[in-house]
Amino acid sequence: MQEISLKTKKKILYIEVIIFATIGFLFLRLFYLQFFKSAELYKRALANQTQILKIQANRSIIYDRTKEYQLAYNKPSIAVYIIPAYLPQKKKDQLIIFSNIMKLLEVSYEYIQTSITQQAIDKYTPVILKYDTDYRTLVRLSEFSENLQGVYWDNIPKRTYPLREKASQLIGYTGVISKEELKKLKSNPEYHPGSILGKMGIESYYDEIIRGKEGIKERIVDALGNVKEEEMKKEPIPGDTLVLSIDGKLQELAYDLMANKVGAVVVSKPATGEILALVSSPSFDPNIFTDKFSFSTEEFFLIKSHVDKPFLNRAIQGTYPPSSTFKIVTSSAVLHSDIDPGKSFYCGGGMRIGNRFFKCWNVHGPVNLITGLAHSCDVYYYSVGLMLGRDPVIKYAEEWGVNKKSGIDLPGEVAGLIPEMEWFKKKYDRPWQNGDTANISIGQGDLLITPVALNVMTMAIANNGLILKPFLLKEILSYENEAKKWQKNPEVLRKIDILPEKMEIIKKGMYGVTTYGTARWIKDVIKIPVAGKTGTGEAGKGKETHALFTCFAPYGATNVNDIIAVTVVVEHGGGGSGVAAPIAVKLIDFYFKNRTNN
Repeated sequence: MQEISLKTKKKILYIEVIIFATIGFLFLRLFYLQFFKSAELYKRALANQTQILKIQANRSIIYDRTKEYQLAYNKPSIAVYIIPAYLPQKKKDQLIIFSNIMKLLEVSYEYIQTSITQQAIDKYTPVILKYDTDYRTLVRLSEFSENLQGVYWDNIPKRTYPLREKASQLIGYTGVISKEELKKLKSNPEYHPGSILGKMGIESYYDEIIRGKEGIKERIVDALGNVKEEEMKKEPIPGDTLVLSIDGKLQELAYDLMANKVGAVVVSKPATGEILALVSSPSFDPNIFTDKFSFSTEEFFLIKSHVDKPFLNRAIQGTYPPSSTFKIVTSSAVLHSDIDPGKSFYCGGGMRIGNRFFKCWNVHGPVNLITGLAHSCDVYYYSVGLMLGRDPVIKYAEEWGVNKKSGIDLPGEVAGLIPEMEWFKKKYDRPWQNGDTANISIGQGDLLITPVALNVMTMAIANNGLILKPFLLKEILSYENEAKKWQKNPEVLRKIDILPEKMEIIKKGMYGVTTYGTARWIKDVIKIPVAGKTGTGEAGKGKETHALFTCFAPYGATNVNDIIAVTVVVEHGGGGSGVAAPIAVKLIDFYFKNRTNN
C-alpha cells in the first residue's frame, strides 16, 4: 500500500480541525442559549404564537325547483369569537376578559360559559359569541383589543333560511358538531372540533356536498392575542349548489293552510317521484340557531320538548292509523281474488261478527267495490275482508309499502306497522280472530302508516301500480358557474301485482269519493277532477279522531306527467272530508293555476 503523502495528511488535518471547531461552536452556542438566554427566548416564543385556523367554506345555496326561491343561503356577517386556548391561564385574568366581553357585546356571563360548554370540544375550537356585529361594536372591540386576549372577530358566513318555520324540518339547520357526531365522522378529515354541520333535513342528509372544502389560514399573534400577521395557506372551496324538487310557493301555501293545526302535508309528482311540498306542523324557525348561537340547557329543552314536538318531522316520522284510506289496499286484494268487484253487499248500518256487532258509520244499502270505496262503507270491507282472510290483505299492505320506509332523501324516516302474527300474539296473548281481520280491512286495529308512505301509495295508483322512490334533490350545480353536474332520474322500487284495468276500478271508486261519496262537495268547488280517499283515524279513547285525505288530480289525465298527488293528515282534526280534504283541494287549485314547466 502506498503511504499517504504529507500534503494529503495536512488536508485531512485541516478538515478535521474545521469539523471539530464547528461542532464545538454549535455546542457552545447551544450551551449559551440554554443557560443564559432561555428566559428571554421563552418570552419571545410567548410573544409570537403561530395559530393554524380552519376556514369554513361557504355552504352552498339551496334552491327550489324554479331557482327563484333560495331555501337556504349564506349572509356575510362579522362574528366575534373566542379561542379558549388563548385566553389567560389565570382564572382572575379570564374573568377580566369575560367582563369586557359582557360589556362590549351585551351578553351575560352565563351565555359565555354556555357557549364554551356547547361549542368547544377542545380548547382550540373557536367559540362564536355573536354574529352580525355592527361597526360601532367593532370599533370598541379594536380599542379594547389589548384587554381582550383570546378574543377575535372575522367575516364568518351566517346561514339564513328565508322560509323560516315553513320549511324547517325539510331544510334543517346548522350547528357546531357535537362529540357524538364527531365520533361518527372521525374517518372524514373535513370534520373536526368546531366544524359547522347540518343538524336536520337536507342540511344534514347532503352535508358533505353542501359544506364544500375548508381552507387553512396561518396567523401569528403576540402574547396578548393581537394578530401580527396572517396568510391564507389554502383557499376554502364552496359547496356545490343544490336544486330541490320543492316548489317554494306551494311549500309556503301548504304550511299556511296548516296554521294552528298539527299534522303533515306531502305533495308529489307520480311520474317521477319528485316531492313538490313537504310540511310538518307545528314547526320552528331555524334562524334561531344562528341569530342566537348558544342556548342554555333549559332554553333548548323548552324548544325541543314542547308539547307539539316542533322538531318532529311528521311527514316522515309521524305514524297514524291509515283508517279508511287503507280500503284502497283491501280493494286491491279483492281485485286479485275470485271476488267479483261488482258483487253487492247490503249495508244496514253494521254487521255481526261472532258475538260482537261491528258498526258502519252510515246506512248505505247495497254497495259494490266502486260504491263501497266511494262511500267508504265499512260493511262492504268487513264482508270482503272476511271472505279474503287475513293473509291476502296483509300481503297487499306490504306490497303497497304500509310498513316500509319510502327511502326519501331525509334523515330519520320511520316505517309504518303491519301487525305480524307473532307480534300480535305477544301483545294481546290470544290468537287472531275474525274481528281482527274485519278491523284491518277498514284500516283500523294496529295498522300504522306515515304520511309520506301514504303519498307514495297514492302516486302508485296514478301510476297503475308502479311505485317510485320519492326524492327531494333534483339537481346539483357547480359552485363556479352553476353548470349542471348531476340530475336525479326516477327510481322504480317495485310494481304492485295488479292489472292496469283493475287499477282503473280503484281509480273510479276514488273519483266517486269526490263526486257522489264522502267528499262529494269537492266537485262543486274545483273544476279539476280529483280522485281521492277520506279517512278518519282512531286516536285513542276520548280523543278527537285524526283527519286524513289522499288524492291525485286530474282524474282521467292521459299523461301521468300532468298529475300531482296530495296527502294531508291533521292530528285530532275530526273527519277527513271536513278538515283534511279542503287543504288538499286548495293546494291542487293553486298548483294548476300557477304551474310551471319545471
